[in-house]
Amino acid sequence: MSKNIMKKVICGVLATTSLAGCVAMATACETNTPEVTLTISFNGETYELDYKLDRRVAPRTVKHFLWLAENNYYDGLCVHDYADDKMYTGGYTYTDAGDLEAKDYYAFVESKANFPVSVWAEKEGEEALYTLAGEFKDANFVVSSGYTRQSYGSLTMYYTAKTTDAQVGVEYLSKNDGSRAWREYKYNSATSLFYISLTNTGADSAYCTFATLEDSSKETLEGLEDALEAYIDENYGDEEDSFTESKTETVNEDDPIENKKSTVTYDVPKSPIVIDSVVVNKY
Repeated sequence: MSKNIMKKVICGVLATTSLAGCVAMATACETNTPEVTLTISFNGETYELDYKLDRRVAPRTVKHFLWLAENNYYDGLCVHDYADDKMYTGGYTYTDAGDLEAKDYYAFVESKANFPVSVWAEKEGEEALYTLAGEFKDANFVVSSGYTRQSYGSLTMYYTAKTTDAQVGVEYLSKNDGSRAWREYKYNSATSLFYISLTNTGADSAYCTFATLEDSSKETLEGLEDALEAYIDENYGDEEDSFTESKTETVNEDDPIENKKSTVTYDVPKSPIVIDSVVVNKY
């Protein structure tokens, strides 16, 4: 075998090995703009939405979301709160009886390895929490290039309201030495909830928008909205509000810091809108 052919064979092997390494160890091959495909099903049809995430404006949020996606956390979860301008998801499934059932987030993440910790119970302690550091203005997180705007189809992390004044440790990203600052837990308490924006609303000082819908997928999301509208017209006529049913759910009962049950009311779709999968295409 000639030297040139041997070089080509070696390069091919190295390229294949490198690709496999990227899949097995995604953090070693991180890019500034990871890409995912979110597949939603409704009324027997599926809709594939392609997203671009931005580590430069929300590095911890992106890492957190990708970890959940890689571990198939979101597969099978439903839209549990539906409005004209947003679809909330990331925490519930439907029971056979049509009721909401909360997915046990804490049990899930504790059973897995390599969770990307960004919040600690103590500033200098070792008790890592499984919540997410808030990368937005109200949490004292500053993005020099500006926060990502909520736009049509964009994804924004969400968290349930907290009454506690507790402080938690959040790592300084700029120092890169493991040091932490005290921050309000209520702004650093997100777990898995997020919402899909159906309008252009700009940046939100209390929530982190971390992913934008690719232009090529906007028509697909519009198709889902058209299907929802047609379904509502066919089954409920002018009574559009009848497509959803108000249901009160208990939240925060497993929260490690809040530790106080509270309730929240959702407008739950009567016909399931389901997240079939969130697939990572590029890290």
